[in-house]
Amino acid sequence: MPTATDLVTDLPADFEVFGQAVATSMADLLGGTTGQVLSKTTDADMDFTWVAANPGDITGVTAGVGITGGGTSGTVTVTNDMATTITASGDIVVGTGSGTYDNLPIGTTGQLLTADTTVSPYKVKWAAPAASASGLTLITSTDFSAVTTASVNSCFSATYSRYRIIVNFNSTGGGTDVVVKMRVSGTDSSAASYQSKTMYAESAGVWQSFWKNAATTGFNALGNMPASGGILTFDISNPFQSQQTNATMQAGHQDRMTNGTWSFAASTSFDGLSFISTTANTLTGNYKIYGYQES
Repeated sequence: MPTATDLVTDLPADFEVFGQAVATSMADLLGGTTGQVLSKTTDADMDFTWVAANPGDITGVTAGVGITGGGTSGTVTVTNDMATTITASGDIVVGTGSGTYDNLPIGTTGQLLTADTTVSPYKVKWAAPAASASGLTLITSTDFSAVTTASVNSCFSATYSRYRIIVNFNSTGGGTDVVVKMRVSGTDSSAASYQSKTMYAESAGVWQSFWKNAATTGFNALGNMPASGGILTFDISNPFQSQQTNATMQAGHQDRMTNGTWSFAASTSFDGLSFISTTANTLTGNYKIYGYQES
């Protein structure tokens, strides 16, 4: 190929020489057969080769159950539609039939996922947990302050046959005994039907016992309780039922520990009870009444 200063004497011959040089350097790009693709042979410049195309054996993508998208050419996108089935935080995906599903929205705090074949189409639901056969359910809890009588109304009902009662006396204003009386419709029963058998140990540690017969008009619960107070716990059976009411009790304070049993000899239906100071000294504390779950 002539340069700018060359005297061109035979232009056709010069172009022939140029074409031969180009053909030599581009030789690897020439030729090939139908359907082949150009591939790099080495890292050297202009080093190529023609090879057969390798499209693989997938000729199309078809969306099946639970997915969308697919195609036979170009860029293929496949989406799992479970992502769009969930519409809110806490949703869960539940089968609704053969090859079908739907979202079940979240329940409320404390609920449990429960099987229920009557619920269509999910067959499950969110529900409150079933009551435990041996659990305790709080019925009422109240503080009382500087009173000679702390009464509880409407705490016993047909819902439960057994109850746990815990009374904490924080102070007594100077010391007193505490008597428990059963109540009907807001009125204490002072019938001579209370019986009790108790054992107690004074601070000296000697156990003693005494019996109070049917002439008693209340259960003796805490005796010689000092100003610092004490605690009374008892389980009572059948207070609301029209039959004999029975109880077992434990009580204590800094000077005495007491165990015993109580019974109300008449078949009376009670709906409450009272804690009564036998002196003018007042009671301050709180009580909690629980029902025993039985089903």
